[in-house]
Order: sequence, then structure tokens, then C-alpha cells
Amino acid sequence: MTTVDHDLLADYVGGALEGTPDETRIAELIAADPAWQAAADELRGALALVSADLTVLSATPEPMPADVAARFDALLASPEFAPVPPVAPRSGVGERTLDRSDRPARPSAARRPRRRWVMPTAVAAGVLALAGIVLPLGSLGMSAQEAGTMADAPAAAPAAAGLVPANASGTDYRREQMHEGVRALASAKDSSAPELLTTPDDATAMRNHLKAPAGLERLTGSPAALAQCLDAVRTAVPGTVTSVDFAHFEGRPALVMMVDTATAGYWFVAGPGCGVNGPDELFRAPRD
Repeated sequence: MTTVDHDLLADYVGGALEGTPDETRIAELIAADPAWQAAADELRGALALVSADLTVLSATPEPMPADVAARFDALLASPEFAPVPPVAPRSGVGERTLDRSDRPARPSAARRPRRRWVMPTAVAAGVLALAGIVLPLGSLGMSAQEAGTMADAPAAAPAAAGLVPANASGTDYRREQMHEGVRALASAKDSSAPELLTTPDDATAMRNHLKAPAGLERLTGSPAALAQCLDAVRTAVPGTVTSVDFAHFEGRPALVMMVDTATAGYWFVAGPGCGVNGPDELFRAPRD
């Protein structure tokens, strides 16, 4: 007879020794040793009684002690657990209304002249700095004060009268050689004197003078169509169109323009449909 190891026997009865060498050894002891057999029977009976008691307890809910419940009630009623009222949304979030009614008026002499872009047509009057032909814009042109601020435009005086210079070099621009366009535009500007067009027949004279490539008749024959084109270009590349040439781009009729933004300069090439439904963009690239 050997001494019963109750811990090891409890592991065997509870199934903790399944698949281990001790399982076989304890089973042999229970079968051969009466002391181990009696201890195993007693342990199995005790486990059955405990399981029955737990079943009865689980069927009868145990109430929380009164003192513990009172402490929880006091805690939940404290200000720390009081409901927070919802914050009403503020009206006009992200907006400010500035009341300028009480601000003193500045003297007229101290005011800076402001540039007024009256309509998209005024863009054409202010940004075409090339020599060649002059497009009539009438009352939609820039004022003399606005035209005078454009020191880099030699046609400032015609622009002040509502006239815009345009040019047609006929150059066939290539995307890998766009820098050549700078010299072509400059050469055309220096070699041609602007012609001022002021009558309803000026559209015909403009077509004859520009001799633009076939396919650009809509733009060379209508100042309004050209103004719509320039406005579409400014929408695609927000900035100032500093030059326009009625020419070709890789064999196709096109308007080759230079556009200056606040941070960079760009080449912008528009096709014959410029201004009809957008700028009809053919090419765009930063200028070196």
C-alpha cells in the first residue's frame, strides 16, 4: 500500500492528466491499491455533491447586499455621474460678419487704385501684349487707369481705348522645343505694328491681317469668341495670360499662350474649340 497523493488524484479525477504518463500510472494505482481506490471514490462523490449544490444556487438569484446597493445608489446620484446637457450648435460657425458702417472713410488721395475685372472680355484687353492686330472690346474694355498699371504692355494706350493687340506668327510649335516660342513671339512683336480695329467690319480685316491657320476663323473673326477662350484658359490655369499666338502645335491649328500664376509660368496650348466648352486644352507645361 502506498500513500495517496490527493492533489495528483484530484487532477486525475478532474481530467487534467489526460494524455500524460501520470494518467496511466494513477489508473494502475487505483485498480491495484485499495487506499487509492477508496480515495478516488470519495473524491468523485464529493464532486457530484458540489455540482448539485452549484446547480441549485444558479437557479436562485442571490440579491445584492443592502449596504453595497446603497453605496452604488449614492455613487450614481453624485454630480460626477450627472447627465451632461447637449451643447446647442452655434449659428454661423466659421463665418464672421464685419460691420464697416462705423469705420471712418479714408481720404481719396490715400486710396490705392483698384483693378476691376469688369467682365471676362476685359481679360483679353489687359493681357494681350503682342503686336499685330487690335480687337475691339468697346465699353467692356479696361479703363485708362487700369491699362496704365500694365507697364509691361506696350499696347497700353490702345487697351485704354478698349482695343487689344493680337498676333499670328504661323509658327509650328513642338512640345520639346516650346522655348523657341518665346523668340518667335518676341520677333513677331518687334516686327509688326498694331492695327487698330474699331468698326463692325474689323472682324474681316482682322482675319485678313492675322492670316491665322485654317480652323481658327472663329477666334480670329470674333473678339467675343476670343474673350471667351481667354476666360476658359484662366479658369483652367488661374493667372494672367501674358501672350497669345495664333499658330500651330505639332501640325494642328492652335492658340499658343503663356500664362503667369502667382508661383510659376506655364505654356498653355488651346485648340480651335477654345471657349466653346472649356479651353480645348492640347498641351500644358511649366516654362523654364
